[in-house]
Amino acid sequence: MILAALKEFSEEEGLMEAPDFEEKDVTRIIELDPEGKFLGLTDIRQPDAQGRPRAVKRRVPKTSGRTSGVSAQFLYDKSDYVFGVARDKEKKTWEPTDARIDDALALIRKASSATGDLGLKAVVRFLENQKAKSDRESILPVDLAVNEWFVFRLHGADGLVSDHPVVKSWWESQRAQPEPTSAICLVTGNACVLVDRHDAIKKVPGGSTSGVAIVTFNSPAFESYGFDRNENAPIGRAAAEGYARALNRLLDPAYPDPRNAGQTLPRRNIRVSEDTAVVFWTADVKNEFADIFEAVFSRPDEGIVARLLEAPKSGRQPFLQDPKIFYALTLSGGQGRATIRDWHTSSVGEMAGRVSRYFADLELHFPFEGPPQPSLKELLRSVVFKGEDKNIPPNLAADFLRAILKDQPLPGTLLHAAVRRCKAEGPLSQGDRGKSNKRHRSHLRMQVIKGVLRRLKDRPELSEVKPMLDEKNTHAAYLLGRLFAVLEHLQGAAQGQTNATVGDRFYGAASTAPVTVFGRLLGLSKHHLAKLRKERTGQAVNLDKLITAIMGSLPAEKFPSTFPMEEQGLFAVGYYHQRQALFTKKEEVQAAS
Repeated sequence: MILAALKEFSEEEGLMEAPDFEEKDVTRIIELDPEGKFLGLTDIRQPDAQGRPRAVKRRVPKTSGRTSGVSAQFLYDKSDYVFGVARDKEKKTWEPTDARIDDALALIRKASSATGDLGLKAVVRFLENQKAKSDRESILPVDLAVNEWFVFRLHGADGLVSDHPVVKSWWESQRAQPEPTSAICLVTGNACVLVDRHDAIKKVPGGSTSGVAIVTFNSPAFESYGFDRNENAPIGRAAAEGYARALNRLLDPAYPDPRNAGQTLPRRNIRVSEDTAVVFWTADVKNEFADIFEAVFSRPDEGIVARLLEAPKSGRQPFLQDPKIFYALTLSGGQGRATIRDWHTSSVGEMAGRVSRYFADLELHFPFEGPPQPSLKELLRSVVFKGEDKNIPPNLAADFLRAILKDQPLPGTLLHAAVRRCKAEGPLSQGDRGKSNKRHRSHLRMQVIKGVLRRLKDRPELSEVKPMLDEKNTHAAYLLGRLFAVLEHLQGAAQGQTNATVGDRFYGAASTAPVTVFGRLLGLSKHHLAKLRKERTGQAVNLDKLITAIMGSLPAEKFPSTFPMEEQGLFAVGYYHQRQALFTKKEEVQAAS
């Protein structure tokens, strides 16, 4: 099912319209005159966001998987095949590679003899001249990197030598398949010629830069019934190249559009952690929802999120009723192969509703300017040490996304991580009491906690938590979170800036075992109120009334001995709601004055 859907996608996007050619990274073009004289190298690399030169994609003859041994590619290769030298990393010297340049020369001679193409003749002469040199490296630039790839062009021509029509026809004839055998392809169900090695999948998080395999039998332990290697999963070349090309396109953030030169296809992947990414697509490749799906999880803005949230109310968005199939595949890489962590299919309309509900669950009032947008990665960073990607647990990202896509409860490990960060860093992250942009991390963490609670359908008293302060919520954990925020605010109003606030010192104990600290905090509040009355009587009266109101709403057992994890999460939300409400009122008063 997975490989069949990927093959269909590659055909829909035109990735297989020229199956004998593919988009590959190219760094420099070797310029030749018709006699094969070397005229120079044209560096076509482009700077990335950090200004570092990066290879660009060009259409070249389809390459074969080369892992070891000597095997030249056709008109597209590295320095050891096109210049006959390779850099020795240890000795830092250039070493001749006669066998490799000989292999390249034999392949180009064969093509030149069959076609008579002037470009191929020039390449042959160049390789012959290069092989005869004793200082082959003399024409190479000093900044040449190990992983550079070269192509050939006759000087003044518009395209590469591999773009010449007669050269393309010859290459296609070389790749023409023999008649199908009795083997049946598992993907298409048709008779086929089996492929022994599948194309590598590039850019899989955690995988090697040379690529990883989806289908591979690299050990006898994986083989059965006397079948050898990939005979255990018989797949024809068209299907194998189709699914591999689809995955390489989906994982590439800027894959060239095969139907529109100079343009790139829209992004269809979300990097959720250092070793996990999800790729997605729809049966209709022009479906608008795929663009929205990528944006809301990777780089959400208020407009796109609002469209999803308003859709169930207005019913005007066409994708809510769209029956087209939506696919999502979660991948991780490691040890030379890709791991499929999850596979999901649904209709576009069903998925749009699930994503809408997810953002509705996260909705949380942010009383300052510039609310943070909850990308999946930012939410995960908010619940781990130092907010660094490397500290995100390996399975957490995949489990989080699976719950969203399947409309299931969010993983309990997410709540544990968020609550643990609240205790370790204090209820607000370091610097959150300053400018509003410093509050984002705590806000995102509270969104995570609220999202988890909202999906506890077996605990309606917890799942009914609102986006902003709910004075009608009488759950003890929520009320005590609010009370703690008021007591902390009272201390700040009475004492001003201190080295450690009530929140810094007591939040962990108050949210876990309320009975151990609230009696003491209420005792301290009497002293804080007495001091505040001498300076700001009105504020003291208001805070005293608020404390009394919250205490009056508490159940008979005002301070439970312990709170389980879900109640600790509700405590955090109550604290956050009340604290933000106090800040809002304070800023409104200042603005009015």
